[in-house]
Amino acid sequence: MREDYGKAELMAVVLSRELKDGELGSPGGAYSQIAMAAIRLAQLTHAPNLSYVCSATGYINHMVGKKPYPLLPSTTDYRNIYAGCEAALDFRSMPKRRDFFFVGGLQVDKHGNINLLGIGDNYKRLKMRGPGTAGLAYATAIAGRFYIYLAHHSKRLLVEKVDFLNGLGYINGPGSRERLALPGKGPQLVVTPLAVMDFEEETKRMRLKSLHPGVSLQEVVDNTGFELIIPDIIPTTTAPTPEELRCLREQVDIKRVLPSMIK
Repeated sequence: MREDYGKAELMAVVLSRELKDGELGSPGGAYSQIAMAAIRLAQLTHAPNLSYVCSATGYINHMVGKKPYPLLPSTTDYRNIYAGCEAALDFRSMPKRRDFFFVGGLQVDKHGNINLLGIGDNYKRLKMRGPGTAGLAYATAIAGRFYIYLAHHSKRLLVEKVDFLNGLGYINGPGSRERLALPGKGPQLVVTPLAVMDFEEETKRMRLKSLHPGVSLQEVVDNTGFELIIPDIIPTTTAPTPEELRCLREQVDIKRVLPSMIK
């Protein structure tokens, strides 16, 4: 990894480039600094009319023309009201539309399915309990598309099959979402500190899309718990531009939270 930007900063930039002007989406809930940074960066660089629903704290529109506000650990933190919020809504008033959605996970499998419930084969005696689904099944079913981001790239997170299916990726492969009449298109990218993955169209299996600068293919393979589809040519993830970094550090992450998140 180059020394002029951190891993979490690169991940936020990669995700921000996926967002389009005029869209409405959600950054998720707790531990969402990378997703929030991606949205705010997109608003300030190429998508000024992008809007997002910030969990229970309200309808946050955008940071364009507003005073920079620090990134917070959770979108449910009431202080987000001061971070560009233009309307506070109760739960019943939340818009159902989601063009995009961001999510992490305790486990993610080769088809982009997500487990946030816990680790183990017995629900009553879990080895580790997670935060729970918190609307994850609904969001991954109805969002136009969603993006998975992980603070670590390891065999414990990227597994052959999730212990519990809470977030609906491509489930069992091609045609699975269509058979359930799910309106959303499913996961588009998985972004980790090592690489960016997408999903092969024919098999709906996770495929290596790019390696982050300084990361080897063997490092990714050794830390993935299933067989990734490896293309013949693997590009390097495009580094942040000077303008993206300036905007990220001076207007989005003014307290430099991201560099300390992932070492």
